[in-house]
Amino acid sequence: MKKIIALLFVSVCLLSCGGSQKASSAVSSGNYQEAFDIAATKLRKDKTKKSSQKNVPVLKEAYDKAAAKDKTAIAQLEKTTSKKNLNAIYKKYLMMDIRQDEVRALQPLYFEGKEYTFKFQDYSKKISKAKNNVSKYLYDESLRLMKSTNKEDARLAHKNLEELFYLNPDYKSNISSLIDQAKAKASSFVLISLKNKISSQLQDSTSRAELMQFTTINTSNFNNPWVIYHTKKDYKVKYDYLVDFTLDKLAFIPEKENTQKVAQKKRIQDGFKYVYDSKGNVMKDKDGNDMKEAKYIDVQAEVILFQQVKSATMNGSMTLKNAKTGAVISTHPLTGEAKLENVYGKYRGDQRAIDQKYYKALQNKKAQFPKDEVFKKYALENLKQQAMGILNKQKF
Repeated sequence: MKKIIALLFVSVCLLSCGGSQKASSAVSSGNYQEAFDIAATKLRKDKTKKSSQKNVPVLKEAYDKAAAKDKTAIAQLEKTTSKKNLNAIYKKYLMMDIRQDEVRALQPLYFEGKEYTFKFQDYSKKISKAKNNVSKYLYDESLRLMKSTNKEDARLAHKNLEELFYLNPDYKSNISSLIDQAKAKASSFVLISLKNKISSQLQDSTSRAELMQFTTINTSNFNNPWVIYHTKKDYKVKYDYLVDFTLDKLAFIPEKENTQKVAQKKRIQDGFKYVYDSKGNVMKDKDGNDMKEAKYIDVQAEVILFQQVKSATMNGSMTLKNAKTGAVISTHPLTGEAKLENVYGKYRGDQRAIDQKYYKALQNKKAQFPKDEVFKKYALENLKQQAMGILNKQKF
């Protein structure tokens, strides 16, 4: 029993010491921020417990060494001015300030009756200066990149300006305007047009409404954020590409219903019959029960299947051109289809003769054929989906 108590005592000690040992190990490995986080977390839970207070010396050591390490790193980073280094300097000053705030929130801190004191420094001016340095770099670099005619440079400028807006939106009053300018310079402008050679077949209100939506582009569905689509020509814009959609042909398979009769025959079990001996008496089994055997009969039925069919097919094409030279880059055939196919059935005779594969048809009902306008609409939608899929893969 004493041995069990001793083992339990050791286990409790190990658990209580686990946090401080882990933090001490992190300090020994030079992972001062990790050690600080472990110790601070333990103390935030309950800094009055003795087991938690063991983390106070570790917190103090990690705090001092982390600050010294950050200051040394800042001195090294300041030797070279780059976006990466300026960002790193700003983040290190912020981290030192955050660590100070965490310690202030935990004070007073005691271990073995002794209060531990921490040195604090006002980093506000250095944080402000570092933030301004990053902001100036991002702003000046963006202006330099925007002087280039290369779209990739404009895209990098746009990225820098968005980063600047997130970091320091009040740095300059024209940041939002510059973001829009960079977006315009970085983007490829595409003008979409529709040539309708079957307009006489699309005069109904449903088709006209669908045609009005045909060239509407939902850019959120595309992978490339650097493409701007126009469906109306803006003479102030220099377009990079032209996309011409052409609707060439609309064909219908009118509604029709095909009929098929399928004979069904099956031998099935139909109850039981008694087994008689040669004298006409019912035979008994070993337990004295009447002996019976399955009785089979032949059943027949006829399934009548009705197949309703109607469809519309719309053919067209999509041609991509270089807007500056007029050269054709690619042409893609397009086919949109809307189809109704409904199979339903009836039967006569004995239902038990019918194969299971016909059950679904027998449960179906005759469908009402939609009007031609509905088929035109869905054929046009299907064609548009194909076109959008091709556009989404296009490298602009």
